[in-house]
Amino acid sequence: MNNIYNGKQVLRFATKYKAKDLFNIGQELTKRKGTGNYDSKRTEFNVDYVPMKERNLYQQVKKILKERDIEYLKKDSTNMLNGVVFTSGNEFFQSLGMKFKDSGRTYKTGNKKGQSVFVPDINSKEDIPLEVTYYFDSCMEFLTDLVGKENIVMAQVHYDEDTPHLQAYFLPIVNEVKRKVYKKDNEGNTIKEEVKDSNGNVKLVPILERDNNGKIIYENVKGKFLNNDQFWKDLGGKNSFAKLQDKFNKFINERGFKLDRGNIGSHAKNQTKLEYQISELKAELSDLKEELNYTTQEIETNRNSLQNMDKSDNITNLKKGITGYNSKDVDKLIYYAKTLEKDKVISDNKIKQQEIQITRLLTFNNRFKANKEYLKQKEMLKEQQQEIKDLKSELEKKDLLINSLKSIKSKLEEQIDRWKNLFSKMANAIDKILGRTKSKYIEDYEDLADSINYNYYKKPKEKDKDDFEIGI
Repeated sequence: MNNIYNGKQVLRFATKYKAKDLFNIGQELTKRKGTGNYDSKRTEFNVDYVPMKERNLYQQVKKILKERDIEYLKKDSTNMLNGVVFTSGNEFFQSLGMKFKDSGRTYKTGNKKGQSVFVPDINSKEDIPLEVTYYFDSCMEFLTDLVGKENIVMAQVHYDEDTPHLQAYFLPIVNEVKRKVYKKDNEGNTIKEEVKDSNGNVKLVPILERDNNGKIIYENVKGKFLNNDQFWKDLGGKNSFAKLQDKFNKFINERGFKLDRGNIGSHAKNQTKLEYQISELKAELSDLKEELNYTTQEIETNRNSLQNMDKSDNITNLKKGITGYNSKDVDKLIYYAKTLEKDKVISDNKIKQQEIQITRLLTFNNRFKANKEYLKQKEMLKEQQQEIKDLKSELEKKDLLINSLKSIKSKLEEQIDRWKNLFSKMANAIDKILGRTKSKYIEDYEDLADSINYNYYKKPKEKDKDDFEIGI
């Protein structure tokens, strides 16, 4: 592969997805809800590397954590998932053979402000070049090596948005964490002390172990942990993102793609998809405000022109210069001229009003587009509430089943206890009748019962009281 285009790599991570975010992420990826500009006709060409297998992403993540017995803090503030996007500019994909078409939209912000937005021209799978597929396969391989295949919960290539990209989510799993060491007594119990909180309430708090310098002592604990902080510390801490950019650039260029690493040490902040959409809408709103100011000024100018015309003596003064005509005819002529002038101003004003109406309609249309996200979020919230309602219903059914099973279990345990007691009494009675010594093993009673039931039991003969012969 010898691509001459020197594009810029785009590798972006998001590291702070909480449990409350999981449902919406899954809805965006599977139902494309919450996504900005996307073409539903191209959605069928999206590629699932790791698909959704459960009812929603929240359930998928919880199931993985439970099945793999991964330890984590069950708090609302816990960072459950990380996200990553692999892509480049549209020019890069064009260099790989992908065709693009004009969307009819223009960029409102950034270096391309005012330019047309071009989107992938895909009508069949054959419109996706093999080199583009190979690029995303390579990105997926890089991610798998980085975080582990088993930790990737969803991964998709989106061809239905403005720029093709691989979007994936993974669990930040580590095999070792550092934990604070607490003082323990001789029996291994944690020693606690009483402390007062800011409200004056007394509570018991474990006492930390400290070294000779008063620093807290930590210990390394091995296992399987969902720990976002430790995950990124293991990758280099503050320098982890820069190191990953270098690592990916080396990897992808070795695959034959010519992508630029970008400015090393740059502090430019990457925009999220939502931040980009907001900046575009703000720019559009600014344009609308300028249009509104211009329209307002035009209305004011026309109003003043009409008022000034009524006050003007220019037409009236014509009467003094007209001779040879009846005075009444001249007045009619002047009146007619004034009427024509007024009609002209009114007509001009009507045109301006129509332009204002057009502007209003365009504004309404743009606001409607801008509110699509709100409407989608509202629809998503409605579906989420229905999901919660369904889950509650299922939980209620499960609770009834569990209570029923508990009742059956309780009754069964009662019967088992009764049979145990009965067996013990029967065993004692049999031993007494047969003159046997009580046995420690249940197998002895099973053998005895079989021998009696199958008629091969023989009762031992009683010895004489003074018979001291040793049995063989």
